[in-house]
Amino acid sequence: MEKFENSIFNEQWDKALEFISKDENLIFELNPYDISWKIFYYSLVENGKEKHIPPFGKKTDLNKLVEICNVNGITGKNLPQATAFKDKNQIKFLLANGHKINEEDFGERTALMVASALNDKELVSFLIKENANVSHFDQDNLEAIDFTTSNEIIEILKANGGKTEQERDKEYDDYCNARESLNEIREINLSFMKSAENGNFEKLEKVFNQSKIKSLTLNFAYPINGWTALHYAVKNNDKKSVKFLIENGIDIEKRNLDNLTAKELAEQLERTNLFTE
Repeated sequence: MEKFENSIFNEQWDKALEFISKDENLIFELNPYDISWKIFYYSLVENGKEKHIPPFGKKTDLNKLVEICNVNGITGKNLPQATAFKDKNQIKFLLANGHKINEEDFGERTALMVASALNDKELVSFLIKENANVSHFDQDNLEAIDFTTSNEIIEILKANGGKTEQERDKEYDDYCNARESLNEIREINLSFMKSAENGNFEKLEKVFNQSKIKSLTLNFAYPINGWTALHYAVKNNDKKSVKFLIENGIDIEKRNLDNLTAKELAEQLERTNLFTE
């Protein structure tokens, strides 16, 4: 028994097969996790997704061992393991008995990730039909689409919302750039409003010219009171700012939280001359 265990530990699958040929009962000493993990790992290495770390036996011999396991009913105890054994009946059995389609093993890897690594189109399609999460990521932030070398499987995964690592990186970069732009716009808008509030026309004009989205800056209003730059120009009795804002297209009908337009505020303050030449 010790020699058989050593052959498994050292991944000497040819020797393990030799032991089993002499004593078939040895097959029942195998741990399904160990075998299923090696199937998955060898596939990752074959696909160029993992580095070869010795000991490392022949995959052809490992496949023969897996065939013997399948014949003798030795299979995975969870979905990722059962998928490594390509045991569709066991997958169905596990799902019917409460196992979740996205349950993890092998370092936060799901059955769909394993099927992708095996380049098994049939299993990938089956798992997706069972609502497997195409975008589930593992401890290395990799998704099912990152494990396969099959263009067919990549297209299936993409059709169901999957994105390659390069696409995800670009999406994240675009998101960061958008956030950065939004922060810049926010700072410009706040600076523009503060200039209007303080009656600083020179700064108001300068900040406005710096804005990349001038209409957004021009019509920005403080959330706390709904005041626009035009409301503040009226409050400050600043005809120069009023003229500048109107000439650049500010919405003169915009109301503050008191339901007043800038013109109506001017009427209250008896400053209607601000809107005349």
